[in-house]
Amino acid sequence: MDCTLIQGHLIGYHFATVSDVERAEVEGHLLVCTACLRTYLALKAHIDRGSRDDEVPSEAARLRLRAAVQARFRPTPARRVGRWFARPIPLYQGLAVAAAVVLATALGPTVAHAIHPGPVARSAERVDSARPAAESLTIY
Repeated sequence: MDCTLIQGHLIGYHFATVSDVERAEVEGHLLVCTACLRTYLALKAHIDRGSRDDEVPSEAARLRLRAAVQARFRPTPARRVGRWFARPIPLYQGLAVAAAVVLATALGPTVAHAIHPGPVARSAERVDSARPAAESLTIY
């Protein structure tokens, strides 16, 4: 069998996922080819070493991973608003909003008038009853 075909089956051979025929071919090739045997032993050492706890990723790798996770799972503004509306509203918050609406309705006109007073309503004008006719309306 060719070395390129064998190297494609080395992982399956290691984890025993190849068929019996392929397994026999890989074993036979590894007995005669030292290059494929070295590749298999390096692969096996790498797989066995992969579960060690003493290997710690570099700080740069940690920062890249953290940035990728934050970028992927950071809530968008639309999601934040959606979650805010999806929350159940406790009873006291609903009552507080209802009380604020009632106060705004009751005090709204008074506050609006205090802020923007309208034209002053004139009281009844004083009429001088001592004169027989209004002098300003007399036509000469």
